[in-house]
Amino acid sequence: MPKINILLTFDYELPLGGIEKDYSDALFSPTEKLLQLSEKLQVPLVFFADILSYVQFKKWNFDNYCSPFKNQLQRALRLGHDVQLHTHPHWLDSQFENQRFIPSNKFELADFSDTEIEQIIKLGIDELTHICKEVNADYQCNAFRSGGFNLNGSTQTILQSLHQNGIRFDSSVVKGYFFSSAISYVDYRKTVKKCNWYLDFAGDFSKESTNGILEIPVASIPKSFFEIPTRFKLKTLENRAVNRGFVIHTEKDPNKFNRMRQLFSARTLTVDNYTYSVDYLMKILKYNLSKYKKEVPIYLSLIGHPKSMGDYSLQLLAKFVSRAKNLYKTDIQFCTFQQLEKFI
Repeated sequence: MPKINILLTFDYELPLGGIEKDYSDALFSPTEKLLQLSEKLQVPLVFFADILSYVQFKKWNFDNYCSPFKNQLQRALRLGHDVQLHTHPHWLDSQFENQRFIPSNKFELADFSDTEIEQIIKLGIDELTHICKEVNADYQCNAFRSGGFNLNGSTQTILQSLHQNGIRFDSSVVKGYFFSSAISYVDYRKTVKKCNWYLDFAGDFSKESTNGILEIPVASIPKSFFEIPTRFKLKTLENRAVNRGFVIHTEKDPNKFNRMRQLFSARTLTVDNYTYSVDYLMKILKYNLSKYKKEVPIYLSLIGHPKSMGDYSLQLLAKFVSRAKNLYKTDIQFCTFQQLEKFI
């Protein structure tokens, strides 16, 4: 394999707090534009599908969401892309009234019992596998990303259940990332000092195991004080932003120290942030390549969300792929988890 392996991963999900217009606008139309771009760029994508939304909308008998959800994922597979497991378990406790969903505050897997966690993971893998095997008999659900990057609490139950159900890769960790709200807490400030490592099933991210689930982190870079976004910068560049719905994290963590920690959370390799430039994305990539230069090969994820991507995000992705290919040539490849299964 090449020295540098990048997975272009996209969390295939609705705006979790509610949609602005309709489900096509919120998810399916921007994903279609992303698929069209990938064809031009000739790179495979990985869609981490929020399968529990599909499960719940099916219970609500809302085919306007379920049919296009299933059809688009199957189309992505036919085009050579990858589809993997993404869980937002709050869906299973949410309500549906007047053609709109009302999200539950049970946001983390840790908000459920150990037995429920095991059932949720198996349900998600079974549903996703059923969808994907209809168009690809060889499909394997082998990778996971936790909703909101959240692997805190009940980590042992989560990881053991994932592994027992065939998951061999995780991409939930962002080194240096910290996030806290009234319904979620994520802390990856202390992790193994390697690019890729096998997760410790006890939930200590600063320790590694000898086998099990291999971490393919979302690439990140420490944030300096001078990189804290200003209102002026956000206002100046707001024409790049898109608004297709509402966030679920509406209430801040009342702990003022957590709010301060969040200000200095690491920055991720993402095409969602409309204040980023392609130069900054390359800076993040180069930082990781320099930091882990003794590890060959290395595996890193870029993250995006179709719901958050407009024209600027698509342009940013195109420029990043082109710049990386031109700079690293045969030393880099854009790949999928299905491909990694064959080599690792």
